[in-house]
Amino acid sequence: MSVQFEIEKFESGALENVMGNYWMRVSDQIHLVNRFVFLEWASARVIAGWVPAAKEFEWKSELTRMMWQNMSFASQLRTRKEELSGNSKVLIPSEALQTFIQDVSRADGFFPFLAGWFLEVSKAQVDAYERFLEALDPIFDAPTIDIVEDVLPKKRKQIAWAKGLVHEAVKDRNVLERVEAWRGYTRAYLRQLGGIDERDRASASPAAPARPEVEAYGPAPAVRTMPDWLKPGDFNEPPAEVRDNLKIFMWHYMTEIQVVDPMCYVFYGVPDMPFEFYYDFSRHIWDETRHHQMGVRRLTQMGYDIKQFPIPYVAEAIQDLENFYAELTMVGETCSFTRKKKSMDSFYGKGDILSGMTAEIDIVDERMHVRFGKKWIPLLFKQKFNVDKSLDEVVRDIMNRWMQLDDSGLGKLQGNPELTRLTDEEKKSISHFAFCGKIEFKNLNFDQI
Repeated sequence: MSVQFEIEKFESGALENVMGNYWMRVSDQIHLVNRFVFLEWASARVIAGWVPAAKEFEWKSELTRMMWQNMSFASQLRTRKEELSGNSKVLIPSEALQTFIQDVSRADGFFPFLAGWFLEVSKAQVDAYERFLEALDPIFDAPTIDIVEDVLPKKRKQIAWAKGLVHEAVKDRNVLERVEAWRGYTRAYLRQLGGIDERDRASASPAAPARPEVEAYGPAPAVRTMPDWLKPGDFNEPPAEVRDNLKIFMWHYMTEIQVVDPMCYVFYGVPDMPFEFYYDFSRHIWDETRHHQMGVRRLTQMGYDIKQFPIPYVAEAIQDLENFYAELTMVGETCSFTRKKKSMDSFYGKGDILSGMTAEIDIVDERMHVRFGKKWIPLLFKQKFNVDKSLDEVVRDIMNRWMQLDDSGLGKLQGNPELTRLTDEEKKSISHFAFCGKIEFKNLNFDQI
């Protein structure tokens, strides 16, 4: 799978103002702001492609936060571009930059990727932002300055985080050699490009450096990487410690990490969607890692070792991206509110305020995710399948697929195969609301913490 960056069209040409290192004309500022929007958006998608290759859940969680940060930076800069130019279109700065991103993102391992992307590409972005600031006037360009000065500290923190992981990883001689090879390749490629802002093209070398003779591991690896300690589990068999009490909800939050990799495949692999889709989707992905962290924290506070709890986790990459997203938002999330609201009320009623807050924040986030799904699902299906399906039609197709499952499928999952007992006429007439009621998890104990 290779990421596609087609947005509007290519934009080329050098800065027009000969004083561009000291004063920035509006046309030149538009040119560079557009470049930074593109770079932050592209960086978010490349990072998403590497999340499934991150071994530890803490790494996945931090990378998804960076995706959201980068999309937030891109959004703020895009708004500034609209103020300066009268339109918010994001243009690909140059074909050379697009090729560079494609090439340097295809590392042979997670740590070579971190070293090349964060310690070279992200560092070059920081340098370009600082060079940009030098040319901005404190009065003329104050709105742009405020945005860039908000971006820089977070970009530096991202680099510092990656540096810490790489610093530990290169104790392994083999990792060190691979990291050095890929980092050197990326650094040489940046020189050939004339810098990430392509403002040093006059001194650039004429040809791209030779790529190390290695096989690309990512982005979007065929097999997801998971922690060594992970115990693969099944939603049908929760841990005995939480099976018959309200703690099962904290376990369910902990297990939400299992949807993050599939969502990152969607974010990386779905092309030609509007900018706002990637902005919304990056928030959705980050929220799922936050929910995982909420469950881990609460179970740890209760005295459990979460590494002893199983997590449903499938190693293979998903291929059916659009249907995965539709089922996640229109079934997995839409059909969970009744039990989550009931659990929240039970936690608060029993004086477990932290667990109640955990459930309440999850409900807030998932309402937003369902709104995202309703907004983007029809367009996703239009882009992929070239069919004009309404949201209701997509949801009906999902319901029909679920109702065709036998007792060993849906019935086993929910513990009460009500849908399989419906007549054909009842299946045709069932509403989405009623469908959700049928597939809600049964026999949950809301009385015992």
